[in-house]
Amino acid sequence: MKKYLLLTSLSLLITQQAHAALITDPNDVRSWQGATVGTFAQLYYGSDTLANRQLIIDNNLLDDGVFDTTGYIASTLVANSNGGGCLGYSTDLTGTGDYNYGCGSGPVGTNANAIDNLWFQTDGVVGQTVFDLGFDATTAVVFNSIDHGPLPNEAIESTVYLSNDQITWTEAKVERVWLEGFMANTDIKWDGFSYAVGTGTNDTFRYASIIHGGPGALQHDGDNEINGILGAKKDYQPPVEVPEPTSLGLMLLGALGLVIMRMKHHVEF
Repeated sequence: MKKYLLLTSLSLLITQQAHAALITDPNDVRSWQGATVGTFAQLYYGSDTLANRQLIIDNNLLDDGVFDTTGYIASTLVANSNGGGCLGYSTDLTGTGDYNYGCGSGPVGTNANAIDNLWFQTDGVVGQTVFDLGFDATTAVVFNSIDHGPLPNEAIESTVYLSNDQITWTEAKVERVWLEGFMANTDIKWDGFSYAVGTGTNDTFRYASIIHGGPGALQHDGDNEINGILGAKKDYQPPVEVPEPTSLGLMLLGALGLVIMRMKHHVEF
């Protein structure tokens, strides 16, 4: 049992460290499916200049990592008046590097209420496609499925509005983008550019409405492919408290100490 706890603590520590991989170099030369730090500077600040790339860094906009969904609550679709659109499924689950997809049928909640390879499309009217975040959240994380380029435009092609009563809606702004999406296999190309939105305040919200296009979108082509949404606390943490890396490190050291003591006393565990 104690060996199991030791391995669990180590696993959690690694997961938390991998969760935060903020881009810190404005001259980072890497490309994520054709998108660079300069691409984001152009899209969000008007031009690809050193000053604007530095704004990307200063505002902690880009995370070169996978968003770990552990501990989060999958939001539930509670309203959707869009009678059309594709109930889609992205087909690549092994990393072949394609954007292929198909359209199916069935209840829209099957595609909307989990973070997976299933997605749906919304309309362009605020308050018609609504998710219950499951708790009083400060931010919402949007997971999309990509079916073509250019990127990140085709990934961030929606605007999110937040509310506590489904009557008064506050426009949310993109605060952070996880460049590698949420799946561990980063060769899966339809998964990428998951992004968190918020209002820049400590206000909390229970509901999120999402539309295609709108002022928060990088592309306005009349559709979107929404995988699902998760509510998050400040700094994009899950609703259930997860030990900070420092605490996990102390837990790990304690577990190692226990192992050493047991070994010295030749006690089987």
